[in-house]
Amino acid sequence: MAIKKKNLGFVLIIIFMIIIGLVGIGAFIINSMSNNKQLEKPGEEIGYDIIIGDPDMPVTTASDEGRNLVDEIKAINVTYEDAVCWLKVPGTTIDYPIFQGLNNTRYYRDDRDGVTQNWGETFLDYRCDIKKLADPKTNIIIYGHNTETDNRFTPLLNYKREEFFTKHKYIELATLDKTYTYEIFSAYTTDTKFYYIDTVFNSDKEYDNFISDCAKKSRYGTNVEVSAEDKILTLSTCDYSLKNGRFVVQARLVENP
Repeated sequence: MAIKKKNLGFVLIIIFMIIIGLVGIGAFIINSMSNNKQLEKPGEEIGYDIIIGDPDMPVTTASDEGRNLVDEIKAINVTYEDAVCWLKVPGTTIDYPIFQGLNNTRYYRDDRDGVTQNWGETFLDYRCDIKKLADPKTNIIIYGHNTETDNRFTPLLNYKREEFFTKHKYIELATLDKTYTYEIFSAYTTDTKFYYIDTVFNSDKEYDNFISDCAKKSRYGTNVEVSAEDKILTLSTCDYSLKNGRFVVQARLVENP
């Protein structure tokens, strides 16, 4: 009898170990599936076959709405001196102040009041001088989180669809002095190996090559010609369809000071 009890105890231990092993394998599989979200098929990319937000939102400029974006950013700047410009992409919910810190981590997770939360603020690259956006060889870069909801920079993913681009070709950017208009020339998915956030160009040729490389990456033809004469705006957010992925929308300045 003692031997049988001993054998039964041994069997129970084996069964328990097997259950623990199966639970561990299950957890590993679930975690792997979560981590491999970036391996989705092209047709399943966020924003490729799904419109984010209200597809019937009117494509109206700030002036159409009777707004003065310069006044709006000035009003916020009184309280928050890091609020340096206002970004509006007509026809989307991207319509808010942009902040700039002494580095690119200040507003990555912390909001304008210094409170840590998932999405921080939408912010301007610390290397960019908003007062010189019309200077030669200029790349103004703004970053925003992809929250997978209709806020921050998630609506940029709609530009994966050419039909969305055809109705939303322009971007407004207001500084404390003036409102500027940009025309989109490229929209693409890339990874961090492609340095689309370059801000220093030693020659017109180097800058022209940079812009040319960005234009060639576009998912579709925009029929917008760009050259070393253009000053550009780069909007960047995460793209989970690719490991270390980024979705980038770039536009050229069409209204100079």
